Amino acid sequence: MAKILMTVPPLAGHINPALAVAAQLKARGHTVEWALHGALAGDKLPAGEKLYSLPAGDALNLAESSREVRGLESVRFFYDDFCLPLARGSLAPLEKIVRQCAPDLIFCDHQMLAGAMVARKLNIPWLTSITTSASILKMSPMLDDWIAEKFLELQTLYPLPALVERPDFSPYGAIVFSSEQLLGDKFERVPATYHFVGPAYSGRAAVCDFPWHRLDHNKKKILISLGTVSRDRSARFYEVMIAALADMDVQIVMVAPEEIAARAPHNFIVQTRVPQVELLPHMDAVICHAGHNTVCETLSFGLPLIVAPIRDDQPVIARQVIDAGAALFMRFGKVTAATARATVAQLLGDASLRRNAQRLAQSFQNLGGATQAVNIIEQQLQNNNYIGKAENARVFC
Repeated sequence: MAKILMTVPPLAGHINPALAVAAQLKARGHTVEWALHGALAGDKLPAGEKLYSLPAGDALNLAESSREVRGLESVRFFYDDFCLPLARGSLAPLEKIVRQCAPDLIFCDHQMLAGAMVARKLNIPWLTSITTSASILKMSPMLDDWIAEKFLELQTLYPLPALVERPDFSPYGAIVFSSEQLLGDKFERVPATYHFVGPAYSGRAAVCDFPWHRLDHNKKKILISLGTVSRDRSARFYEVMIAALADMDVQIVMVAPEEIAARAPHNFIVQTRVPQVELLPHMDAVICHAGHNTVCETLSFGLPLIVAPIRDDQPVIARQVIDAGAALFMRFGKVTAATARATVAQLLGDASLRRNAQRLAQSFQNLGGATQAVNIIEQQLQNNNYIGKAENARVFC
Protein backbone atom coordinates (compact mmCIF):
# COMPACT_ATOMS: atom_id res chain seq x y z
CA MET A 1 0.00 0.00 0.00
CA ALA A 2 1.22 3.50 -0.85
CA LYS A 3 1.21 6.95 0.71
CA ILE A 4 -0.34 9.64 -1.51
CA LEU A 5 0.00 13.37 -0.85
CA MET A 6 -2.84 15.49 -2.27
CA THR A 7 -2.26 19.20 -2.82
CA VAL A 8 -4.61 21.80 -4.35
CA PRO A 9 -4.78 25.62 -4.37
CA PRO A 10 -7.11 27.57 -2.03
CA LEU A 11 -10.00 27.49 -4.49
CA ALA A 12 -13.02 25.52 -3.31
CA GLY A 13 -13.95 23.95 -6.64
CA HIS A 14 -10.56 22.29 -6.99
CA ILE A 15 -10.76 20.10 -3.92
CA ASN A 16 -13.98 18.19 -4.73
CA PRO A 17 -12.53 15.82 -7.37
CA ALA A 18 -9.51 15.25 -5.12
CA LEU A 19 -11.84 14.28 -2.27
CA ALA A 20 -13.54 11.69 -4.45
CA VAL A 21 -10.19 10.24 -5.50
CA ALA A 22 -8.94 10.24 -1.90
CA ALA A 23 -12.00 8.30 -0.75
CA GLN A 24 -11.36 5.62 -3.38
CA LEU A 25 -7.65 5.43 -2.50
CA LYS A 26 -8.43 4.91 1.18
CA ALA A 27 -11.05 2.29 0.34
CA ARG A 28 -8.26 0.32 -1.38
CA GLY A 29 -6.01 0.58 1.66
CA HIS A 30 -3.74 3.45 0.65
CA THR A 31 -2.74 6.26 3.01
CA VAL A 32 -3.83 9.75 1.95
CA GLU A 33 -2.40 12.95 3.40
CA TRP A 34 -3.12 16.55 2.43
CA ALA A 35 -1.07 19.72 1.92
CA LEU A 36 -3.60 22.54 1.83
CA HIS A 37 -3.87 26.20 2.61
CA GLY A 38 -5.75 26.68 5.85
CA ALA A 39 -8.88 28.20 4.32
CA LEU A 40 -9.54 25.02 2.36
CA ALA A 41 -9.42 22.64 5.31
CA GLY A 42 -12.60 23.85 7.05
CA ASP A 43 -15.59 21.67 6.36
CA LYS A 44 -14.15 20.28 3.13
CA LEU A 45 -11.89 17.61 4.59
CA PRO A 46 -13.48 14.68 6.40
CA ALA A 47 -12.71 14.45 10.11
CA GLY A 48 -9.45 12.78 11.02
CA GLU A 49 -7.60 13.50 7.79
CA LYS A 50 -3.84 14.11 8.06
CA LEU A 51 -3.34 17.75 7.10
CA TYR A 52 -0.18 19.74 6.53
CA SER A 53 -1.10 23.42 6.51
CA LEU A 54 0.37 25.75 3.89
CA PRO A 55 0.48 29.55 4.27
CA ALA A 56 -2.04 31.26 2.00
CA GLY A 57 -0.45 34.69 2.28
CA ASP A 58 -2.41 37.20 0.22
CA ALA A 59 -3.95 34.51 -1.99
CA LEU A 60 -7.42 34.70 -0.48
CA ASN A 61 -7.55 38.50 -0.76
CA LEU A 62 -6.42 38.22 -4.35
CA ALA A 63 -9.18 35.70 -5.03
CA GLU A 64 -11.68 38.23 -3.76
CA SER A 65 -10.32 41.15 -5.80
CA SER A 66 -10.08 39.05 -8.94
CA ARG A 67 -13.86 38.95 -9.08
CA GLU A 68 -13.87 42.41 -10.63
CA VAL A 69 -11.95 41.52 -13.79
CA ARG A 70 -13.28 39.91 -16.96
CA GLY A 71 -12.21 38.11 -20.12
CA LEU A 72 -8.52 37.84 -21.03
CA GLU A 73 -7.65 40.26 -18.25
CA SER A 74 -9.06 37.79 -15.70
CA VAL A 75 -6.73 35.06 -17.03
CA ARG A 76 -3.71 37.35 -16.79
CA PHE A 77 -4.80 38.44 -13.34
CA PHE A 78 -5.16 34.84 -12.23
CA TYR A 79 -1.59 33.96 -13.16
CA ASP A 80 0.16 37.24 -12.32
CA ASP A 81 -1.63 38.05 -9.08
CA PHE A 82 -2.79 34.68 -7.77
CA CYS A 83 -1.29 31.49 -9.18
CA LEU A 84 2.36 32.59 -9.49
CA PRO A 85 2.58 34.47 -6.15
CA LEU A 86 0.92 31.48 -4.48
CA ALA A 87 3.53 29.19 -6.00
CA ARG A 88 6.43 31.38 -4.89
CA GLY A 89 5.06 31.54 -1.35
CA SER A 90 4.37 27.80 -1.18
CA LEU A 91 7.59 26.33 -2.62
CA ALA A 92 9.73 26.31 0.51
CA PRO A 93 7.04 25.20 3.00
CA LEU A 94 5.72 22.55 0.63
CA GLU A 95 9.19 21.15 0.02
CA LYS A 96 9.60 20.85 3.80
CA ILE A 97 6.23 19.07 4.03
CA VAL A 98 7.09 16.65 1.22
CA ARG A 99 10.42 15.78 2.81
CA GLN A 100 8.61 15.12 6.10
CA CYS A 101 5.70 13.22 4.55
CA ALA A 102 7.88 11.20 2.12
CA PRO A 103 4.99 10.25 -0.19
CA ASP A 104 5.19 7.55 -2.81
CA LEU A 105 3.26 9.81 -5.20
CA ILE A 106 1.93 13.36 -5.26
CA PHE A 107 -1.54 14.03 -6.70
CA CYS A 108 -1.21 17.68 -7.64
CA ASP A 109 -3.81 20.11 -8.94
CA HIS A 110 -2.73 21.78 -12.18
CA GLN A 111 -3.00 25.21 -10.57
CA MET A 112 -0.88 24.21 -7.57
CA LEU A 113 2.43 24.92 -9.29
CA ALA A 114 4.49 24.52 -6.11
CA GLY A 115 3.44 20.88 -5.85
CA ALA A 116 4.54 20.16 -9.40
CA MET A 117 7.90 21.86 -8.95
CA VAL A 118 8.67 20.23 -5.59
CA ALA A 119 7.85 16.82 -7.09
CA ARG A 120 10.26 17.44 -9.94
CA LYS A 121 13.03 18.70 -7.66
CA LEU A 122 12.76 15.76 -5.26
CA ASN A 123 12.25 13.24 -8.10
CA ILE A 124 8.92 12.03 -6.71
CA PRO A 125 6.34 10.56 -9.12
CA TRP A 126 3.33 12.82 -9.52
CA LEU A 127 0.14 13.06 -11.51
CA THR A 128 -1.68 16.21 -12.51
CA SER A 129 -5.31 16.70 -11.49
CA ILE A 130 -7.02 18.87 -14.11
CA THR A 131 -10.21 20.33 -12.70
CA THR A 132 -11.05 22.46 -15.72
CA SER A 133 -10.56 21.25 -19.27
CA ALA A 134 -10.01 24.85 -20.41
CA SER A 135 -6.47 24.61 -19.03
CA ILE A 136 -5.39 22.03 -21.60
CA LEU A 137 -6.44 24.05 -24.66
CA LYS A 138 -4.18 26.28 -26.74
CA MET A 139 -6.62 29.03 -27.59
CA SER A 140 -4.41 32.08 -28.08
CA PRO A 141 -0.75 31.99 -29.23
CA MET A 142 -0.12 35.32 -27.52
CA LEU A 143 -1.57 34.09 -24.21
CA ASP A 144 0.15 30.71 -24.47
CA ASP A 145 3.54 32.37 -25.02
CA TRP A 146 2.93 34.76 -22.12
CA ILE A 147 2.07 31.87 -19.77
CA ALA A 148 5.16 29.94 -20.87
CA GLU A 149 7.32 33.02 -20.19
CA LYS A 150 5.85 33.38 -16.70
CA PHE A 151 6.45 29.69 -15.99
CA LEU A 152 10.09 30.05 -17.10
CA GLU A 153 10.55 32.99 -14.73
CA LEU A 154 9.18 30.92 -11.87
CA GLN A 155 11.39 27.95 -12.65
CA THR A 156 14.55 30.08 -12.62
CA LEU A 157 13.86 30.86 -8.96
CA TYR A 158 13.85 27.19 -7.98
CA PRO A 159 16.62 24.68 -8.78
CA LEU A 160 15.23 22.09 -11.18
CA PRO A 161 16.88 19.53 -13.45
CA ALA A 162 15.47 21.25 -16.55
CA LEU A 163 13.25 24.13 -17.59
CA VAL A 164 10.09 23.09 -19.38
CA GLU A 165 7.39 25.05 -21.14
CA ARG A 166 4.52 23.71 -19.01
CA PRO A 167 5.75 22.66 -15.55
CA ASP A 168 2.12 22.39 -14.40
CA PHE A 169 1.58 19.17 -16.43
CA SER A 170 3.15 15.98 -15.12
CA PRO A 171 5.32 13.89 -17.46
CA TYR A 172 3.63 10.86 -15.89
CA GLY A 173 0.16 11.90 -16.97
CA ALA A 174 -2.68 14.36 -16.49
CA ILE A 175 -6.05 13.19 -15.18
CA VAL A 176 -8.85 15.28 -16.72
CA PHE A 177 -12.22 15.23 -14.96
CA SER A 178 -14.19 15.57 -18.18
CA SER A 179 -14.76 13.64 -21.42
CA GLU A 180 -13.31 14.16 -24.87
CA GLN A 181 -16.86 14.36 -26.25
CA LEU A 182 -17.51 17.47 -24.17
CA LEU A 183 -14.10 18.96 -24.86
CA GLY A 184 -14.54 18.73 -28.62
CA ASP A 185 -11.77 19.20 -31.18
CA LYS A 186 -12.03 22.89 -32.01
CA PHE A 187 -8.75 23.81 -30.30
CA GLU A 188 -5.29 22.25 -30.16
CA ARG A 189 -4.28 20.81 -26.79
CA VAL A 190 -1.16 21.39 -24.73
CA PRO A 191 1.04 18.32 -25.38
CA ALA A 192 0.68 15.86 -22.48
CA THR A 193 -0.41 12.33 -21.67
CA TYR A 194 -4.09 12.81 -20.89
CA HIS A 195 -6.43 10.45 -19.12
CA PHE A 196 -10.08 11.52 -19.43
CA VAL A 197 -11.99 10.03 -16.50
CA GLY A 198 -15.20 12.10 -16.37
CA PRO A 199 -16.51 13.89 -13.27
CA ALA A 200 -15.63 12.54 -9.83
CA TYR A 201 -18.11 13.47 -7.16
CA SER A 202 -18.49 10.34 -5.02
CA GLY A 203 -16.95 10.20 -1.57
CA ARG A 204 -17.75 13.71 -0.46
CA ALA A 205 -20.35 14.12 2.23
CA ALA A 206 -23.27 16.52 1.95
CA VAL A 207 -22.48 19.39 4.30
CA CYS A 208 -25.84 21.09 4.50
CA ASP A 209 -29.49 20.36 5.12
CA PHE A 210 -32.16 20.71 2.46
CA PRO A 211 -35.97 20.90 2.74
CA TRP A 212 -36.65 17.88 0.55
CA HIS A 213 -40.35 17.91 1.50
CA ARG A 214 -40.78 21.21 -0.34
CA LEU A 215 -39.92 19.80 -3.76
CA ASP A 216 -43.01 19.75 -5.98
CA HIS A 217 -42.94 16.55 -8.02
CA ASN A 218 -45.75 17.86 -10.25
CA LYS A 219 -43.67 20.73 -11.63
CA LYS A 220 -40.54 21.10 -13.71
CA LYS A 221 -37.67 21.98 -11.40
CA ILE A 222 -34.61 24.11 -12.17
CA LEU A 223 -31.50 24.58 -10.06
CA ILE A 224 -29.86 28.02 -10.23
CA SER A 225 -26.30 28.07 -8.91
CA LEU A 226 -23.42 30.46 -9.56
CA GLY A 227 -20.79 28.58 -7.57
CA THR A 228 -19.03 29.37 -4.32
CA VAL A 229 -17.02 32.34 -5.56
CA SER A 230 -19.78 34.15 -7.46
CA ARG A 231 -22.74 33.44 -5.20
CA ASP A 232 -22.45 36.56 -3.05
CA ARG A 233 -21.73 39.04 -5.84
CA SER A 234 -24.71 38.34 -8.05
CA ALA A 235 -27.63 40.26 -6.53
CA ARG A 236 -28.81 41.65 -9.88
CA PHE A 237 -28.80 38.22 -11.51
CA TYR A 238 -30.91 36.75 -8.71
CA GLU A 239 -33.39 39.62 -8.92
CA VAL A 240 -33.75 39.14 -12.67
CA MET A 241 -34.36 35.41 -12.20
CA ILE A 242 -37.04 36.11 -9.60
CA ALA A 243 -38.75 38.66 -11.84
CA ALA A 244 -38.60 36.31 -14.82
CA LEU A 245 -39.74 33.09 -13.14
CA ALA A 246 -41.99 34.10 -10.24
CA ASP A 247 -45.24 33.44 -12.11
CA MET A 248 -43.95 30.65 -14.35
CA ASP A 249 -45.25 27.13 -13.78
CA VAL A 250 -41.90 25.82 -12.57
CA GLN A 251 -40.17 25.32 -9.23
CA ILE A 252 -36.82 27.00 -8.72
CA VAL A 253 -34.09 25.96 -6.30
CA MET A 254 -31.70 28.88 -6.08
CA VAL A 255 -28.37 29.07 -4.26
CA ALA A 256 -28.17 32.66 -3.06
CA PRO A 257 -27.47 34.80 0.03
CA GLU A 258 -29.96 34.78 2.90
CA GLU A 259 -31.33 38.23 2.12
CA ILE A 260 -32.64 36.93 -1.21
CA ALA A 261 -34.58 34.18 0.56
CA ALA A 262 -36.60 36.73 2.53
CA ARG A 263 -38.28 38.02 -0.64
CA ALA A 264 -38.39 34.87 -2.73
CA PRO A 265 -41.71 33.98 -4.45
CA HIS A 266 -43.68 30.90 -3.43
CA ASN A 267 -42.24 28.78 -6.27
CA PHE A 268 -38.65 29.44 -5.16
CA ILE A 269 -36.60 27.52 -2.60
CA VAL A 270 -33.61 29.72 -1.74
CA GLN A 271 -30.70 28.25 0.22
CA THR A 272 -27.21 29.58 0.90
CA ARG A 273 -25.90 26.07 0.17
CA VAL A 274 -27.40 22.92 -1.29
CA PRO A 275 -26.28 19.26 -1.53
CA GLN A 276 -25.83 19.66 -5.27
CA VAL A 277 -25.00 16.10 -6.29
CA GLU A 278 -27.87 14.69 -4.26
CA LEU A 279 -30.23 17.35 -5.60
CA LEU A 280 -29.48 17.03 -9.32
CA PRO A 281 -31.42 13.76 -9.88
CA HIS A 282 -34.57 15.64 -8.80
CA MET A 283 -34.03 18.52 -11.26
CA ASP A 284 -35.05 18.93 -14.89
CA ALA A 285 -32.46 21.56 -15.84
CA VAL A 286 -29.76 23.84 -14.41
CA ILE A 287 -28.87 27.51 -14.79
CA CYS A 288 -25.26 28.17 -13.81
CA HIS A 289 -22.07 30.18 -14.34
CA ALA A 290 -20.44 27.40 -16.44
CA GLY A 291 -18.10 26.35 -13.66
CA HIS A 292 -16.43 23.10 -14.72
CA ASN A 293 -17.58 21.01 -11.75
CA THR A 294 -21.19 22.19 -11.97
CA VAL A 295 -21.38 21.65 -15.74
CA CYS A 296 -19.92 18.14 -15.60
CA GLU A 297 -22.01 17.11 -12.60
CA THR A 298 -25.15 18.42 -14.32
CA LEU A 299 -24.37 16.60 -17.55
CA SER A 300 -23.61 13.38 -15.70
CA PHE A 301 -27.32 13.30 -14.83
CA GLY A 302 -28.32 14.08 -18.43
CA LEU A 303 -29.68 17.55 -17.63
CA PRO A 304 -29.60 20.48 -20.09
CA LEU A 305 -28.28 23.86 -18.99
CA ILE A 306 -28.41 27.59 -19.41
CA VAL A 307 -24.87 28.90 -18.98
CA ALA A 308 -24.13 32.48 -17.89
CA PRO A 309 -20.32 32.62 -17.75
CA ILE A 310 -18.70 35.35 -15.69
CA ARG A 311 -14.90 35.06 -15.90
CA ASP A 312 -11.77 32.87 -15.99
CA ASP A 313 -12.37 29.51 -17.71
CA GLN A 314 -16.15 29.83 -17.63
CA PRO A 315 -16.61 31.24 -21.17
CA VAL A 316 -14.54 28.33 -22.52
CA ILE A 317 -16.55 25.69 -20.64
CA ALA A 318 -19.78 27.43 -21.66
CA ARG A 319 -18.76 27.27 -25.32
CA GLN A 320 -17.94 23.55 -25.01
CA VAL A 321 -21.37 22.61 -23.69
CA ILE A 322 -23.18 24.94 -26.12
CA ASP A 323 -21.23 23.50 -29.06
CA ALA A 324 -22.19 20.03 -27.81
CA GLY A 325 -25.85 21.05 -28.14
CA ALA A 326 -26.68 20.65 -24.44
CA ALA A 327 -26.91 24.29 -23.31
CA LEU A 328 -28.20 27.75 -24.11
CA PHE A 329 -26.32 30.99 -23.49
CA MET A 330 -27.38 33.81 -21.18
CA ARG A 331 -25.48 37.08 -20.62
CA PHE A 332 -24.69 37.22 -16.93
CA GLY A 333 -24.41 40.98 -16.51
CA LYS A 334 -27.03 42.19 -18.99
CA VAL A 335 -29.79 39.60 -19.07
CA THR A 336 -33.31 40.99 -18.74
CA ALA A 337 -36.34 39.32 -17.19
CA ALA A 338 -37.97 38.95 -20.61
CA THR A 339 -34.89 37.31 -22.11
CA ALA A 340 -34.45 35.04 -19.09
CA ARG A 341 -38.06 33.92 -19.25
CA ALA A 342 -37.85 33.16 -22.97
CA THR A 343 -34.56 31.30 -22.56
CA VAL A 344 -35.95 29.16 -19.74
CA ALA A 345 -39.01 28.34 -21.84
CA GLN A 346 -36.71 27.24 -24.67
CA LEU A 347 -34.59 25.22 -22.23
CA LEU A 348 -37.59 23.25 -21.02
CA GLY A 349 -39.23 22.94 -24.43
CA ASP A 350 -36.34 21.93 -26.69
CA ALA A 351 -36.05 18.14 -26.52
CA SER A 352 -32.75 18.17 -28.43
CA LEU A 353 -31.02 19.87 -25.52
CA ARG A 354 -31.96 17.00 -23.22
CA ARG A 355 -31.02 14.39 -25.82
CA ASN A 356 -27.57 15.92 -26.21
CA ALA A 357 -27.15 16.19 -22.45
CA GLN A 358 -28.02 12.50 -22.14
CA ARG A 359 -25.51 11.69 -24.88
CA LEU A 360 -22.81 13.47 -22.88
CA ALA A 361 -23.98 11.68 -19.73
CA GLN A 362 -23.33 8.43 -21.56
CA SER A 363 -19.82 9.60 -22.44
CA PHE A 364 -19.20 10.12 -18.72
CA GLN A 365 -20.72 6.76 -17.84
CA ASN A 366 -18.31 5.07 -20.26
CA LEU A 367 -15.49 6.50 -18.12
CA GLY A 368 -14.69 5.64 -14.54
CA GLY A 369 -14.54 8.90 -12.58
CA ALA A 370 -12.66 8.55 -9.30
CA THR A 371 -12.32 4.79 -9.73
CA GLN A 372 -10.56 5.22 -13.06
CA ALA A 373 -8.34 7.95 -11.57
CA VAL A 374 -7.25 5.58 -8.80
CA ASN A 375 -6.55 2.85 -11.35
CA ILE A 376 -4.21 5.28 -13.11
CA ILE A 377 -2.53 6.20 -9.82
CA GLU A 378 -2.00 2.55 -8.93
CA GLN A 379 -0.60 1.83 -12.39
CA GLN A 380 1.86 4.68 -11.94
CA LEU A 381 2.86 3.38 -8.51
CA GLN A 382 3.85 0.12 -10.18
CA ASN A 383 6.13 1.96 -12.59
CA ASN A 384 9.29 3.07 -10.83
CA ASN A 385 11.07 4.44 -13.89
CA TYR A 386 11.22 8.22 -13.93
CA ILE A 387 10.69 9.23 -17.54
CA GLY A 388 12.16 12.71 -17.15
CA LYS A 389 9.95 14.67 -19.48
CA ALA A 390 6.74 14.38 -21.45
CA GLU A 391 7.28 12.97 -24.91
CA ASN A 392 6.20 16.14 -26.66
CA ALA A 393 7.19 18.70 -24.01
CA ARG A 394 9.35 21.63 -25.03
CA VAL A 395 12.51 21.55 -22.85
CA PHE A 396 14.47 24.81 -22.70
CA CYS A 397 17.67 23.63 -21.05
